[in-house]
Amino acid sequence: MVTNHRLASVPALRGLPPRLVLAVLGVAGALATGAGCSSSSSSGPQDAGVDAPRDAAQPPDGSAGDAVTPGDAAGLDALPGDASRGPAYEQGTAGCPTPDGGARVVKLVNNCATKRWFKFDGRTTPLAARPTGCPWAGQSCTDIDGVAQCTAKAQTASPTVDPGQVYCKQNAAGTGGTCACNLHVELAAGQAQEIVLPGGADWVSATGRLATGCNALGARCSLGNDAANNSVFEFTYDQSGVTYDISAVDAWTAASPVGMKSCGVAGNGSAYSCKGAGCRFDVATQCPDGTAAFAAAPDSCGTCAVHDVGGKQVIADGGCGSCPNGSSANLIPTGTVFNPSGAGGAEWSWPGSPDFARAFGASEGARAQRRFACDSTTDNSSCTAAASGTAANTCLGGCMLCQIANPGKYPYSPECIKYCCPDRGGEPYDGGTYHYDSQGCTALGVQRATDYTVALKAACPFVYTYGYEDHSSTFTCDQSASLLIQACPDATDFPAQH
Repeated sequence: MVTNHRLASVPALRGLPPRLVLAVLGVAGALATGAGCSSSSSSGPQDAGVDAPRDAAQPPDGSAGDAVTPGDAAGLDALPGDASRGPAYEQGTAGCPTPDGGARVVKLVNNCATKRWFKFDGRTTPLAARPTGCPWAGQSCTDIDGVAQCTAKAQTASPTVDPGQVYCKQNAAGTGGTCACNLHVELAAGQAQEIVLPGGADWVSATGRLATGCNALGARCSLGNDAANNSVFEFTYDQSGVTYDISAVDAWTAASPVGMKSCGVAGNGSAYSCKGAGCRFDVATQCPDGTAAFAAAPDSCGTCAVHDVGGKQVIADGGCGSCPNGSSANLIPTGTVFNPSGAGGAEWSWPGSPDFARAFGASEGARAQRRFACDSTTDNSSCTAAASGTAANTCLGGCMLCQIANPGKYPYSPECIKYCCPDRGGEPYDGGTYHYDSQGCTALGVQRATDYTVALKAACPFVYTYGYEDHSSTFTCDQSASLLIQACPDATDFPAQH
């Protein structure tokens, strides 16, 4: 059993000031934090001890009192330029986590003026990182990595508060499935929480997001309930090290401002080695609204010259003029091969017309109205265009905007495939059938040919704004590094640019 050596007892939490720091220690019933696993129907000393630090103004179901208002949308009311760098700095919780021997530590900090939920993907979160005190904890299941059985059991165990989707995970002994508690961490302004992975345990493909307006179990959030129409922060801990990034490929919301950095390792001097980055993009003022007040998307490379090389059409060196040549992965790089005949070569090929590919990213328009009001409390998140003068809470990227503008269409539909970059083969488009994957997406780079990327990259150059933008958005560090994730990030500790 993993023991909690940072907190002497759960009841002691009741006396902690708002600068609360918790350690979530997993496998066999360590600390039942209750984050995402305590409800009005829960009972017992563990749940009582964890509920105490909650914002006293929060209603019992957690459904109100923490909504993002336009003035707080980017956490700009308490960051540099004011008297304070934010509540976490005032309360002393903003710093890197304390090293813990060989354990890996992920520290979550809320530097916003209002409450935030840090919600982690139930598919990829290991048992060692999850709380253990939710009402359905330990119930058996057989549909490993499925949600049908455990969601039904969780709804029975928590009849008055919706638990959201609950996954069946392989138990620690590897002998069967167990209904796992969700890692949904509720933090009031200035609070922090540490997640400790004992013994250098891995956490592969971690995906988290920030949300507001959630119930007591971290579900039915008014904004950020799931990954759709949302940004995410991502990291992977394995034996080779840690990689981490912030992704706004789908969207950026009023709850999204976040920063990530590694702690305890100096790095090799590269801009992407053990460094930190933050994004404070403000939907209310910085999201394109379709008018000339915002920079247009870059011109397409419709004038690119091509020449014949062994029967293949190749973009000529310098033929794209001012269009990027591949170093920025935009539009068509110099040397891209169009191979109508499918003859030989390891390079990506498009079996259609080079004319189509040269103008691939131009059809969405130089400017688009991307400001939307989205409500994620329903089973199918709904988004409506924000009328002039009304508050928008979401800025939509190319893929999500295309699907909303074309109801019933999917990422692989001809209308949207070029903005969504799904890894699919055999899809028809413009008279051809082709395999569209990371290599093809990079070769055409059409998502960058939108004003969404122009606007976000101007404010947050290290954030993913389209699929496979690894060259400017992925950070790496040594496996011994800890990770610090801050909502409403301070611009000094989490710079937008290095």
